[in-house]
Amino acid sequence: MFLQSSYEALRAVVQTRSFTKAGAQLGISSAAVGKHIKLLEERLNLRLFHRTTRTVTPTEAALKLSDALHYSQDYLTQTLDQLADAQTAPTGKLRVNVPMSYGEQFLAPAIARYAALYPDVTVDVDFDDKRVHLIEEGYDVIVRIGALEDSGLIAKRISDFPILLCASPDFIATHGMPTRPEDAAHFPMICYSNAPTPSLWQYQTPEGQAQSLSLSPALYANSATMMKEACLAGVGLALLPYFSCQDEIADGRLLSLLPDYQVTPERAVYVIYPERHFLPQKVRLFIDVLSAAAYHTS
Repeated sequence: MFLQSSYEALRAVVQTRSFTKAGAQLGISSAAVGKHIKLLEERLNLRLFHRTTRTVTPTEAALKLSDALHYSQDYLTQTLDQLADAQTAPTGKLRVNVPMSYGEQFLAPAIARYAALYPDVTVDVDFDDKRVHLIEEGYDVIVRIGALEDSGLIAKRISDFPILLCASPDFIATHGMPTRPEDAAHFPMICYSNAPTPSLWQYQTPEGQAQSLSLSPALYANSATMMKEACLAGVGLALLPYFSCQDEIADGRLLSLLPDYQVTPERAVYVIYPERHFLPQKVRLFIDVLSAAAYHTS
């Protein structure tokens, strides 16, 4: 009887996207709704809802269960068996969001390999540099580059991500070689438009002091490839991720400037997902594949 009430609570939360509204619909408290959902999650070994301070979002498992409750007991049992199987063999839909340039260069082959290895998983991948909300926008995994924020989500560091101040030899021949950060204060700058402060160079001195310097924007772009091409053309200085410019630095088409001044904050590549508990097998295996494929500078 209690289990049947728990299924009713599940269906109400899926419909209302709220424990409070579900409780009002059922004539019980939101705490009682939470107790029912916790019982189901522990009994089924599945995460049914992701909760944040703003939203309650049903997982794929919750949506399948809620739909099955409209049909026969045999159909519900079949759905439960399928969900149990998915804990050991990856199935279902996997929604992923990864950065554009880095993802296309280093993660696209791994994502394709994952799709080939696990054909029962339907992979839906978005390449996008904009910040997204993992839970609210329905992603299972996102990959992000930068300084890690305290978001309450789980983040696994899979790669370092050094940033270099670069210029072309022709640009240096025209403007001169900076020997200290202040020399570059009036140089034109190629800015990454998605950065919080696109034209600000934040760095650490060789002595460990945190400093910043405002440069003069000449071009804004949200693509590392576009920034590199503009830098090669002599448009200005650019703060480029090493993965995007290593070949050009190696053959002399770009110069790494002031290497003793480290760009801050330190950046890395992270795989971000909601939580470790009840982590679906499709997500666990995807993280393993990406971790093996991630770019490393060493």
